[in-house]
Amino acid sequence: MNDIKYNTLNTRIRTYESQLFDRSRYERMLSAASAEEIYGMLQETVYGDFINEDDRVHDFEQVLMAELKRVYETMYQLTPEKAIVDFFALKYDYQNLKVLVKAAYMQEDFSAYLVPIGTQPLSVLKDLVKTRKSTQVAQEMVACVEEVFSYIENYHEVQSIDIIFDNHYWEQLWTIGKEYQDELLQSLIRRQIDIFNISTTLRSYAMKRKRGFISAVLADHGNLPASELLAEITTSLEAFVGYLQGTPYKELINHSYEELVEKKTLNTFDIRKDNFLMAKLKEQKIVPFGPSALAGYLYAKEIESKNLRILLIGKINKVPEEILRSRVRDSYA
Repeated sequence: MNDIKYNTLNTRIRTYESQLFDRSRYERMLSAASAEEIYGMLQETVYGDFINEDDRVHDFEQVLMAELKRVYETMYQLTPEKAIVDFFALKYDYQNLKVLVKAAYMQEDFSAYLVPIGTQPLSVLKDLVKTRKSTQVAQEMVACVEEVFSYIENYHEVQSIDIIFDNHYWEQLWTIGKEYQDELLQSLIRRQIDIFNISTTLRSYAMKRKRGFISAVLADHGNLPASELLAEITTSLEAFVGYLQGTPYKELINHSYEELVEKKTLNTFDIRKDNFLMAKLKEQKIVPFGPSALAGYLYAKEIESKNLRILLIGKINKVPEEILRSRVRDSYA
């Protein structure tokens, strides 16, 4: 790959990075007396472009989504190759497909749950669900919709179709990495798959799921073979934790083990997995060429949106400051 082709974009991204929220800004928001005060702070940032004077703080979701949409549209316009942006945007395609399929099955309007971000326009996804065919999307996505509707027609329920969507999502994501042939992107995908598999295995254990179920939901192409994860967790939770001690993910599980055993939750794991990926991308900030800056910026915006959502919801619901602080993810800035 000719890394020089990213030089112009990387210069622009360094400017965009200066607008990212750092820890000191989050601390000011944590100290705010109310959600309305945080909303006022947002008006003085890039998010202010989407806040009107008569908006209520409870309208924050549309503001966060509007800024994220702008970022994706801008990156698609500027990037010399769209594969890195597709890597981050693809999850929204599959999220929207889940909504559209469930709306079709239940004969209800779920349009409020659709997201205006993705590798494909919503109109294309709507046509795909309606006709079950398309020449505008990847064949993996068409196969996914066909399999989902086949399942629905056989079993007359939609509770389990998320597994089908997830399996095809990871396969399509891996295909993006293979076709792009970039070491950074392939490494990101493998890490994402590993973390998804670890998380899914732990959640399945907490829910007392059978071996067959766990096998069906684990994704291929990670650095950790799905078969090994399955073998360890079906032996015992302790064996699974011991197995992870020899992997880069040992810190994720070490801080989550007690919570899982005592509370059957994985809140600590969810926070640490986000911080783990952030740390890996921050390591790439010193790389002057290639798509590293783009990948880091997009992930940073995703985490920033998540952090703001946590803060606003927390303040609306009067969650104590220290609890909120423990839930805020690391910043990229």
